[in-house]
Amino acid sequence: MSLTVTTPEPDRFDIEDAEEVVHLARDVETGEVSSVYVDLNDPFLTRGGARAIAARLLALADEWDRTEARPRLRRLPDVDEELRRRDV
Repeated sequence: MSLTVTTPEPDRFDIEDAEEVVHLARDVETGEVSSVYVDLNDPFLTRGGARAIAARLLALADEWDRTEARPRLRRLPDVDEELRRRDV
């Protein structure tokens, strides 16, 4: 048996708040995503705020999956140097 859960669309202010408190964190040296950072200073969330944060967490987890699935491109030093010389 498959259940479908329908939730109301969060208010745009709740969505903006969620974007401010939930971020992907990147490794300083490699620039690769290393974790999802959540900064919840307000211990009292509204239902809409909780839904917006949950949706943001899911979206960032999906983005992290897509980032890891992307092929890695290596930069060749010789090509970099040639392109730098062409820049004016």
